[in-house]
Amino acid sequence: MLRRVFGLALAVIGLGLIAQPAVAQQAPLEIRGATTVNADGVIKLVEGESTLVILDNRRAEDYAQGHIENARRILDTDLTQAKMTEMVPVKTTPVLFYCNGLTCGRAAKAASMAIEWGYTRVYYYALGMDEWKKMGLPLVVAN
Repeated sequence: MLRRVFGLALAVIGLGLIAQPAVAQQAPLEIRGATTVNADGVIKLVEGESTLVILDNRRAEDYAQGHIENARRILDTDLTQAKMTEMVPVKTTPVLFYCNGLTCGRAAKAASMAIEWGYTRVYYYALGMDEWKKMGLPLVVAN
């Protein structure tokens, strides 16, 4: 009887471990070679850099629900060096990457790739849409 109870207890513990959700790993606040900006920094870039390219690294449905004005959408998993060159042909052009924030991580990956490909004016909006929405800043909604 004790053996049966012990076996049942181990099975329950095992199921509990399997059922535990994976702990989400947060994206970094900074990326080597990129300049991290907050919402105010994004606004300053938009106002001060006429050639700024803004890349939204979120899924289509997130983008459609609201994005920063003039942002172009491309998932980090779809970003290749050829696509980056097509979107930002000059590697000294300022380019801003953002996604849903620290729990997303897509902008961190995309910005890192751009740096690896030789882009020299990479801006990383680590807090992304999470901060932007909390601050009530304007969004463009797809029709």
